[in-house]
Amino acid sequence: MSFFSKLETRSTLRGGAALLTAALVLSSCGTAQHSSSNGPSHPVPIATAALNPSSICGSDEGDNVHQSLNGDFTGCFRVPNLQSSSLVVALQAYLSGTSGPTDSPTTTIVSPVAKADHLSLSLSPKTATPGESVVVTGHLSAPLSVKQPLPTLCWDGCGGLQEEGAAIHWTSSRTFHVNLRVPETAWLVSSHGAVTVHPLSSGNYEVGVQCLTSISGCALGPAEAQTMIRLKAPTPTRCRSGQPCETMSLSTSAAEVGDQILVKGWAPLQTIIGRPSSYTLSVTSGPAQRNYPPLAFAQNLKGGGFNVVLAPRVLRVRPSPTWASLGRVHYVSSTFSGPSAIEPASSSKLIAWCQPSGIVITGGSTQLNVPTIGVRAALRGSILRIWSRPSSRPQCATVQLDPRDAKSIYAGFGTAQGNSIPPVYLAALYTTNAGATWHTVPTPAGTSIEQFGGFRSDGSQVEALFSGPNTYPSRHAPSGTNNGFVSAEVTSNGGVSWATATLGCPSSGPCVTFGPYPWGNCNMSNAPQSLLLGPSGTTAHSRVKWTSSPSVSSVDSCFPQQLVVSSSRELFLLDPSSQYPLQQSTNSGRTWTYVALPLISAANYGPDSVPTSNSLLLAPDGSLFTAITTPSGLAQELFRLAPSATSWCQVPHAFGATIASSGTVGPLRANGADLVWSQTVYPSSGASIASMHAVPLSSLRC
Repeated sequence: MSFFSKLETRSTLRGGAALLTAALVLSSCGTAQHSSSNGPSHPVPIATAALNPSSICGSDEGDNVHQSLNGDFTGCFRVPNLQSSSLVVALQAYLSGTSGPTDSPTTTIVSPVAKADHLSLSLSPKTATPGESVVVTGHLSAPLSVKQPLPTLCWDGCGGLQEEGAAIHWTSSRTFHVNLRVPETAWLVSSHGAVTVHPLSSGNYEVGVQCLTSISGCALGPAEAQTMIRLKAPTPTRCRSGQPCETMSLSTSAAEVGDQILVKGWAPLQTIIGRPSSYTLSVTSGPAQRNYPPLAFAQNLKGGGFNVVLAPRVLRVRPSPTWASLGRVHYVSSTFSGPSAIEPASSSKLIAWCQPSGIVITGGSTQLNVPTIGVRAALRGSILRIWSRPSSRPQCATVQLDPRDAKSIYAGFGTAQGNSIPPVYLAALYTTNAGATWHTVPTPAGTSIEQFGGFRSDGSQVEALFSGPNTYPSRHAPSGTNNGFVSAEVTSNGGVSWATATLGCPSSGPCVTFGPYPWGNCNMSNAPQSLLLGPSGTTAHSRVKWTSSPSVSSVDSCFPQQLVVSSSRELFLLDPSSQYPLQQSTNSGRTWTYVALPLISAANYGPDSVPTSNSLLLAPDGSLFTAITTPSGLAQELFRLAPSATSWCQVPHAFGATIASSGTVGPLRANGADLVWSQTVYPSSGASIASMHAVPLSSLRC
């Protein structure tokens, strides 16, 4: 959370270099030499850092830089919260190293002699122009025992431009052909302990093949076979002495934390996997007055290659709006991401709790204990089974009260197929008689019981959501949807009957909501859940085709995010895992603005180490509450931030003797004028001890 002490940064580099701690510093030389020069020294790159996933625009889950074969590239990022007045934006890449004598007038690298003489190559045509497709034919002296399906083609030696995952076609057991596309522009080359840019110029170039006969460590060795091709190219206009080379421009020179920045420019090609790849954006703190070299590199002693940084640009960071500047936030309603083992009713004082003994409902004239022993029987005949011990009572992972009938309860239980995990699934069940009998929720056509993605209550009905089949999500078909639609089963009579529908707009506020959530093991991976955006102005309660905002497309539902409605157009998103823990939208979720919160100095987490037990809540009285586990893991503490306040205050002894290392505090929720949460203590021997807490907001003073 960015209202904690400043987080450390880290660097992610591709090409087998693994994760590296950013330990490089800018060279002390004043003005960097141009990248095409061949001086005896070179600039050392600035420290680099991979973008946090929340800083990648839209629903792009992978590379955030897109490059064309002519070298032009575009990219996008959200300004990270690095608590700095200036940032340095740059391209970064990992370039494999190679060595060997240079005996060709044009080719930068000539690979060492091939591993064996059993493979030779021929080309058609033998002379080519930029962008032309060349057929590489391989001739083997004997058939291979194992054929690798996706070899690597090398242009200008295997320390030059590489095309990985090339599609190979076998015409016989000893002959194959594969297509090589001649580069259209300059490329990066590593040789003799240096990285240079090779301009696109006429001459003879080596064409080689790697990773054909073996795959383990193949990219670190020489070509398995090579031949020469003649390139006829026009006079280069880039990357020769005195000519422009790598460039990058930003859509603005100054922005606030969380703003979306578009980048574009030109860079030499480095790796092609169907399309140019390997570059990522690095955004780090850095002084605005320093001269940054257009290309810098440092050898990676562990991997043997080079860490390369290109085209750094400075971005000035303006102050963000603050919590104090908002005044008192108007609270209308809120919803939460992910599963919730505690559920306050929206229309009454009732609260449902998932407990080891079953489901407990408090807030009425008497406490209601809802048994879950019948859940196992209800799952018979399905492919799912409760994966806890057969002798134990099934404990729900999420629970939902019916807005009309107190005896109708809906719950999700952790299950598996057969007796093996992973994978794990959340099974949707309901009872209409306070747990005397349980039933599985019907599934919409085209879905299955394993695709259940959560309950929600809206108005007088309860909805059970089911995830769609999207494998490659996009802004116009978010993850969890079926081409933008979300399948659901809906009941408005306490589960007596169900009807198939699709997810519609909430009954109050803008048409923005959380999509179905995935169910898995948050100890092993995150759980991305889409934040869905309906068409502008729509209020439809079904058949909404959802998209996502370019600035906030999903959240990690391993943490409890809260979406607060403040007016017909205003929303707040609270996320304890994000570097943007509080964001505001004044245009119905189309764009989001980061709101700066005061720091909590006692909680100084490293990168990606915010505990999943942390919670952040905007209460109906306009106060913020956060429950945090201290970095030592020895305590869990509650803090309050009053409306317009400039600092957090700690609520003393809010969680009693609960110790983080032997217990947990569940997500914070509000039920009218009360703050509610559950606590579980795990003693060194015996069963866990669970407790439920509802404390008036007015009594939680510092």
